[in-house]
Amino acid sequence: MNGKFGLEKQKLLIELENIQNRGIMIFLDGIPSCPLAVTDVLCVNDTSDFMRDYVTNEKGVWTELRFDRIRVT
Repeated sequence: MNGKFGLEKQKLLIELENIQNRGIMIFLDGIPSCPLAVTDVLCVNDTSDFMRDYVTNEKGVWTELRFDRIRVT
């Protein structure tokens, strides 16, 4: 990874790996995914095309991180 783009991609991958290591499920457009796959998609398709959704359980504990593509109709 080189340049600013590579550094940003690496930072995102580390962030998502840390989240997954905490037992939080990661989804990409409703499909269970892994940090590397999400990072690749977000970095190829400008991250502004996706919205993060932090899902909690009934106790308020963070259980899922969802990346949903924003679709303009």
